[in-house]
Amino acid sequence: MGNMRSSTETIIGALRILANEIQSGDGVANACIQEAADRMEELCSERDMYQRQADYLVERLGETQMRMIDAERICNKIYIARNISLSEECVVSALAEIDKTYRTQNDGN
Repeated sequence: MGNMRSSTETIIGALRILANEIQSGDGVANACIQEAADRMEELCSERDMYQRQADYLVERLGETQMRMIDAERICNKIYIARNISLSEECVVSALAEIDKTYRTQNDGN
């Protein structure tokens, strides 16, 4: 035998057919097979629901990650702007000191 597998829906359908076709005196085999098909169907429905929830969470996680990347970019821009501003303040302060020193030297001459 190879790796050929039937779909779950096919197996559920086959179990339902077996549940109707099997001749058992007390009907226990029929009920057991029918219940197995019902349970498989319920499990598939739950699996599909959980898969949709997982897909939703993955999508939301992606959105959150994008927001975090955007926030990081903004923080980097703020950091750079703050450092430029501090540098400008240092330059202005240095120029003021140079001007003050120049005026003091020139006033004394």
